[in-house]
Amino acid sequence: MFATPLLLAALLSAPFATRSVVPIANTNVAIAAVPVAFNPTATARARVTTIVVNAQTAGTLTIVVESERGITIKPLLSDATVAAGSEATVTWDGAGVVDGEYAIHATLIHATGVSSEAIVAVTVDTTPPIVRLAPVVPATTARGPVDLRASASDITYLRRVVLTIDSQLGKRLGTVPMLLGDDRASAAIAWTLRLRKRLLLPGVYTLTTTATDQAGNVGVSPPRILRVQRAVRNQAIYSLRDAGPVVALTFDDCIRGSDWLAIIRAFKAAKAHTTFFCNGVHVRSNPDAARAAVAGGHTIGSHTWAHPWMTRLSAAEQNSQIAGDQEIWWQVARVSPAPFFRPPYGDHNAVTRSEAGKRGFAYTVLWDVDPSDYLNPPARVLVARVTQNARAGSIVVMHANANTAAAVPALIRALRNRGLEPKSLDEMFRTRAFLTPANG
Repeated sequence: MFATPLLLAALLSAPFATRSVVPIANTNVAIAAVPVAFNPTATARARVTTIVVNAQTAGTLTIVVESERGITIKPLLSDATVAAGSEATVTWDGAGVVDGEYAIHATLIHATGVSSEAIVAVTVDTTPPIVRLAPVVPATTARGPVDLRASASDITYLRRVVLTIDSQLGKRLGTVPMLLGDDRASAAIAWTLRLRKRLLLPGVYTLTTTATDQAGNVGVSPPRILRVQRAVRNQAIYSLRDAGPVVALTFDDCIRGSDWLAIIRAFKAAKAHTTFFCNGVHVRSNPDAARAAVAGGHTIGSHTWAHPWMTRLSAAEQNSQIAGDQEIWWQVARVSPAPFFRPPYGDHNAVTRSEAGKRGFAYTVLWDVDPSDYLNPPARVLVARVTQNARAGSIVVMHANANTAAAVPALIRALRNRGLEPKSLDEMFRTRAFLTPANG
């Protein structure tokens, strides 16, 4: 029975089922390709595959590229006369083809007319792997380990998977290799929170996985957040003399969002970063400014929940003040003010430092320059007080109020004229802000 016109049209338009290339080996002709997966759009060194054919007997050699269906895509060598024991080398750049698997097909025809064939599979891959990092387990921990599992979708196997750890402000802290699974499409690690034998300090960190496939394409997973919480030893810091010719301009309280945002804009215009010690009540009432501070790359620290005299409170009350500020930052911006804590008025004692340490704050940050900006001096006076007293590594205490915000641009210029660059505490402390001492 003949097919109807509609059935015939459907058969003709139906796609062919693809098939994987089946390698063929032969004692008379051998073929190899390096690499077996490549990217035609990559750098010159990685955008071609080199094919080597060994002829064990004399004859004429033809090498072609075929699709998975056996259709010739491109001739690489046609009817070349070869001697017994000779080697022929050609390259293929994959130009004009879509991603997928292809056959490099060598045919050796002997003088007797007998044909010998060999096939090797190569893959053209211009597409980065689609990488996924499973939720971190547990998402909050003291010292780990945390179980991390990544998977990838790609037409080639994975060659390498690396875990990348960044601070909450995007500072690259380090990488850790992950163990590839037997399927070469997944990787896992039970990570102990250590980088170069140093343990992460309490805080919030961003984790991503980077996967490299056989063709050298690189894919990066969406980020996951890891929260580290544990007690640490707290120490008081007044300045950081080993930080070089830099100065930390720090701003307390953050009562009005408009003043806070004005300072953020001034530092953005100056291409610099600063540090905010804001009370939890003001973080709660100014969430947009709080998120803008983090998005702008500025350090945040704890200044308690409601600005009390800490030494007048019990240990439990001091702990509660610090915890409240810590938790509102997490709720508003998914970040942590650790490891930096500043007691209101600088009022602290051993109990204060102990309770800050219990909440994960490694540093009680005080200051060596106080221009008394809360008295609203004229801008030129405020600038003069800071520049005349600041030294390399100084920490300057100020407040996020309108008068100070207006003076910030001139203050930054004046410090730079003296060879002092404004930096955030993250920048000044460097790895001390994120990692314990070696073997700590």
